[in-house]
Amino acid sequence: MGHMMLGLLNVEGVVVDSSIADAGQWEIRLVNGTSHCNGMVEFLHNGQWGTICDDDWGIEEATVVCRQLRCGPAISATLEAQFGGETGPIWLDEVRCSGTEPELSQCPASNWGEHDCTHEEDAGVVCSVEIKLLDGSHHCRGRVELLHNGQWGTVCGHYWGLEDARVVCRQLACGDAESALQAAEFGSGTGPIWLDDVRCTGTESNLYQCPKMPWGEHDCKHEEDAGVVCSDPLEIRLVGGSSHCSGRVEVLLHGQWGKVCGHGWDVEDARVVCRQLGCGDARSALRNAEFGRGTGPTWLNDVRCMGTESTLSQCPARSWGALKCNDLNVAAVVCSELRLINGLSNCSGRIEVFHNQLWGSVCGAGWDLQDANVVCGEMGCGNALRVRSEAWFGQASGPIWLGRVNCTGEETSLYECPRGPWGEHNCSHSQDASVECSEPPEVRLVNGSSFCSGRVEVLHNQQWWTLRSHFWNLHGAQVLCREVGCGSALSAQEGPHFGIGHGPFLLEDIVCTGGESALRYCRIKYIQGAKRIDAEDHWEDVGVVCSEIRLVNGPSRCSGRVEVFHNQQWGTVCDAGWDLQDAHVVCRELSCGNASQAFGGALFGQGSGPIWLAGVNCTGEEASHTKCPRRSWAEHRCDHSQDASVACSDPQIIRLVNGTSPCSGRVEVFHNQQWLTMCDEGWDLNSAKVVCREIGCSPPLSVPRGAHFGRGHGPAWLTGVHCQGTEATFKECTPNNWQAKDCSHGEGAAVVCSEDIRFVNGTSPCSGRVEVFHGSEWGTVCDDGWNLSSAQVVCRQLGCGEALSVKEAAHFGRGNDPIWLDEVRCEGTEATLHHCPLQPWGEHDCKHEEDAGVVCSEIRLVNGTNSCSGRVEVLHNWQWLAVCDDGWNLTSAQVVCRELGCGEALLTAGGAHFGRGNGPTWLSGVSCQGTEAAFKDCDLQWRTHDCSHGEVAHVVCSELRLVNGPSRCSGRIEVLHNRQWGTVCDAGWDLQDAHIVCRELGCGNASKALSGAWFGQGSGPIWLEGVNCTGEEASLNDCPQILWGEHSCNHSQDASVECSAFTGDASVEGNICLGVSGLVLLVLVLIVAEAVYSWRRGQL
Repeated sequence: MGHMMLGLLNVEGVVVDSSIADAGQWEIRLVNGTSHCNGMVEFLHNGQWGTICDDDWGIEEATVVCRQLRCGPAISATLEAQFGGETGPIWLDEVRCSGTEPELSQCPASNWGEHDCTHEEDAGVVCSVEIKLLDGSHHCRGRVELLHNGQWGTVCGHYWGLEDARVVCRQLACGDAESALQAAEFGSGTGPIWLDDVRCTGTESNLYQCPKMPWGEHDCKHEEDAGVVCSDPLEIRLVGGSSHCSGRVEVLLHGQWGKVCGHGWDVEDARVVCRQLGCGDARSALRNAEFGRGTGPTWLNDVRCMGTESTLSQCPARSWGALKCNDLNVAAVVCSELRLINGLSNCSGRIEVFHNQLWGSVCGAGWDLQDANVVCGEMGCGNALRVRSEAWFGQASGPIWLGRVNCTGEETSLYECPRGPWGEHNCSHSQDASVECSEPPEVRLVNGSSFCSGRVEVLHNQQWWTLRSHFWNLHGAQVLCREVGCGSALSAQEGPHFGIGHGPFLLEDIVCTGGESALRYCRIKYIQGAKRIDAEDHWEDVGVVCSEIRLVNGPSRCSGRVEVFHNQQWGTVCDAGWDLQDAHVVCRELSCGNASQAFGGALFGQGSGPIWLAGVNCTGEEASHTKCPRRSWAEHRCDHSQDASVACSDPQIIRLVNGTSPCSGRVEVFHNQQWLTMCDEGWDLNSAKVVCREIGCSPPLSVPRGAHFGRGHGPAWLTGVHCQGTEATFKECTPNNWQAKDCSHGEGAAVVCSEDIRFVNGTSPCSGRVEVFHGSEWGTVCDDGWNLSSAQVVCRQLGCGEALSVKEAAHFGRGNDPIWLDEVRCEGTEATLHHCPLQPWGEHDCKHEEDAGVVCSEIRLVNGTNSCSGRVEVLHNWQWLAVCDDGWNLTSAQVVCRELGCGEALLTAGGAHFGRGNGPTWLSGVSCQGTEAAFKDCDLQWRTHDCSHGEVAHVVCSELRLVNGPSRCSGRIEVLHNRQWGTVCDAGWDLQDAHIVCRELGCGNASKALSGAWFGQGSGPIWLEGVNCTGEEASLNDCPQILWGEHSCNHSQDASVECSAFTGDASVEGNICLGVSGLVLLVLVLIVAEAVYSWRRGQL
């Protein structure tokens, strides 16, 4: 495993009396560690001890060493002489074990003494302990258990005393023994009783060296199990700060103070330090030697606290000992020295300050609103609501530290206010000062694609305020992502990437280090007083995109236990069916390259929250874990011992060199810190498709050979690449050989991608800011005249579905290149944007605040009578795929209708009523809840299916809906036309018209025809006026009416209806009969249509 408790990393248990194990003719030992189970690896050869070089040294080799020395499982394989370097020979290099060998002598390695190393590369090992304390409040107290013959067992309490307990405490790297317990004080064990009559002197290094009965021999019961209480071993302090509660973190080991490496140090670690030191909450976690570099050794690295531990020793950490860490990468903490006690929330209570390592109260004499405001601000709360001076929240029992406090209200800390000397006052605790502050400003992300992305807004005085900053960067984004409970920050956006805000600004500028626990602890410049906010000012609004997946407890950010964010809570993934394809998707989503390994069995520790996902079944090609087929959220039969984990490789980069544009050139790959030319052996159009897609260009036009764009200069490395053409990145393709080849640089692969149009900054491949390529440069399109017809052309040109919406005013962020097109006026039927009427290239009167965008669908209905009916097809890997009708139902159809902007699903059908598909039928077993915002959010089974194209799913959606009513069968009438919903004017509206609407929606007959915007005014176009139905029509479209959009009405005349369905009146039975008859008629029509279709196929 990658982590363990700090207290277990110092001294490991031993299971043999000798520190050298005989491995045939090879003797091996670990030196410079705290026991024979951790240290630098040495071999005895030709009568001389020597080291092993750390080239290729990893956890597999460490596993074999731990097994050979009869220690516990390997915790880590250490590199770069972490246990110190030797001066003798280096005996071995490039040792390569599988991890299953019984001893190191059976692993392949270089010849004796052959290496290219120095002693700064000496390899080491840390093996796990063979003794533990269970069921205590922390790892240094509990029932004693030992590992023997692969099984944990207890120790009998006969003769168990303080000397025995001292040995256990020493072996576990805890403090001194405080008590030895004999009668199962920490509960009875359940396994074997391994030892009895243990009689240590107290000087032994481990329990196995003490006199005792043979293993397993005893005359005890588990009611006599021995226990131990040790003191906590870890002393900590803060150095270089302004007080006991701020400074560089130092820990005491072996009588020497040492530093903590800042790698991975965050606010949760800082909270534990502040708690252990008796200070207030953590204000910030720093890791760049802000309080000096320090001079001692680095004792700890990669500490990973949850934030709830009582001491730092209870936190997992990667390593313990004399470690290498950059002098500028030193952990530090700033804790609060102010707290509120006994209040109703974190923002109310009795005021206490920290001085001379004691908390004390503040005298309430003269205490006023200015003083209280300073306290509220320092605590990160809102304004002071009430001032209390008579021990309102109870009397303190410690010293009264401050009196005669006289703040102006402008100070940032209570310590900056004029006051009397420490401890000087004329008060009693009946006068202890208190305060009630408003709650701290809440933050939220608005207009993003999920809870974890969007424009940043702050709640202040019951109003949401926009945040803007000239210094907004990934540090601030990281703090905000932490505060809202999401994963790490993926990007920090400046400008209206998530739309233009409105209303006032709260913050003018904000500068964060990245270690703060909340945005309010960053350095902030507030806007003073009321300020008129012009719309153009909102172009400085800031936004964030946070991850909704993370890896926990691993040795780096790219390996660990997989956790996903759902319902604002992190949870794990069950390992049932977890494999490398699933892991690939996780790694790519986190920008960590591909997966090298997929683990089960909670390899990186068990999670503690919900288990959110099980049955994950990715193909490996998905862009996000949310696109993979899986069970419903929290549907599983797992426990946390089955938590899934992953180890990712480092990402690689691909580029095109020496081309005539960014979308053409010689193909080079970044590998092992250098750019490598691609051989053109096996290079084809499928491989080129993947490259073009990855670098953001359109599909390839050609794949020139023979160094068409010049000869490379480095080694030609990659040959025989085999891509299917559907891979999301080039790294997913299969290379024959990642090694140097003898192909010359006259054989370098190249590609010319099409380069005329693309989407940028979208939430999917089919949405984003529209950019076109002209004159060797990408540029944007102005939104003057931009409409749905033009968007339809763009969607078709890029191979997406219908245009769902047009986005104006730089909805997807402002471009920074030329504005190439303006006044684009497509009819919607053109093949490309260049065929539409438009102004000459580069002529415009726009700014980038007017950049046009588009959202296209990734689902479509084909061969229907209108845009809201037809055969269902889904875009997957840039190919339109039919959906098998297995399990297809009205609930799934409802999601499709909603995503396409249509009304309710009226009918679902299988067979081939809207024609047979031509491509592969891939999607089967669709399972939607009906509430999903998009079809891709349903449980989808992406796999080839044997259902024929006569078994594909179809849907008929309504182009009519009722809005704002108390049920689906009453409300304002809206109709869909030109992909836009609009209302119906009430001029001439009567019960016959209303009957048609109700029956068309399956809601029986009308009980009332309402006018005067009875259910509220609409906001879109008014499509119909003068509707004059007889009451016998099948659809509102069949009724006589004025032309679409021609009317003399306003929205105060919007027509409405109340239908009789589900009211229990006498007409319900007739309505049901009528509805059934209508459905029967519709099925008959579909059957006739299929027969005509089949007949015509036979005539061709």
